[in-house]
Amino acid sequence: MVWTVVGPLLAGLIACPLSAYLVSRGRWQIRHPRRALMVWASVGVVGLVIAIASILLAAALSLSASSASAAAEGLALTFIAWAGLGGLGIVGSLAHLGRVDPGKDDDERPSVAEMLSRRRTDSWQVGAVAVVEIEDSRYVAVAVPGATPSIFVSRAVRHALPPSYLSAVLAHEAAHLDQLHALVRGVGAWHVACLPKRSRLRRELASRIMLLTELAADDVAAEKVGPAHLHDALVALHHLAPSRELEVRAARVRALHRTYPLPQGRVLVASLPGQRLQRKQR
Repeated sequence: MVWTVVGPLLAGLIACPLSAYLVSRGRWQIRHPRRALMVWASVGVVGLVIAIASILLAAALSLSASSASAAAEGLALTFIAWAGLGGLGIVGSLAHLGRVDPGKDDDERPSVAEMLSRRRTDSWQVGAVAVVEIEDSRYVAVAVPGATPSIFVSRAVRHALPPSYLSAVLAHEAAHLDQLHALVRGVGAWHVACLPKRSRLRRELASRIMLLTELAADDVAAEKVGPAHLHDALVALHHLAPSRELEVRAARVRALHRTYPLPQGRVLVASLPGQRLQRKQR
């Protein structure tokens, strides 16, 4: 009777590192970010459900073990039930770590609270999403979920990018809202907190979840505005504010969409803040 509980419980517990391993190791996730996130979430949810069900089953069986021959098993089941409930309590207490501020993912990016405090210089609608321009010298754009989903764009970005590039940036941020990436990152932060502090898997999972949500949003933006505009927008932003992530994302768009028109040797050079980017040939 004990193994009826222990087997599924172990399987449920193994799902925690297994789901992290599946999404963190290998290269296939880079090509299929949404599929990778679904695999990670599915394995994690199934494991959590199995673990909770096993703990509840242990509690129920411990109460029904009344005969003398079942006393030892009843004691073991009682221990499993209480230990499991304690473990669930600890895991639940880590849930507050899943409350992620989208602006805190990058040290160069202002927090949402900071962006809300900035002076608003303009606003307009893109579909059901409100776009708000704020006074900020940094080249930032952040999707802010909530009852009224919105995208905050710095004035520097709007004035530095041509309209087609800005549309790509807004499509990317809108994809974060549509695909609930703030929630995904929050669950990811919770998952990371449940892994051993000094484990390599913990560090890899934290960075991989962040990267995959960015790539998934890139895929949606490429479908909406075209891979050429998305690629050029990423390159332009990289010139304005050099970032390894932007460079990698632009290279990925090139690799996945080799057929889109991109003249050889073309580069985008950022001019002074507030001026348009100029296209130049090498």
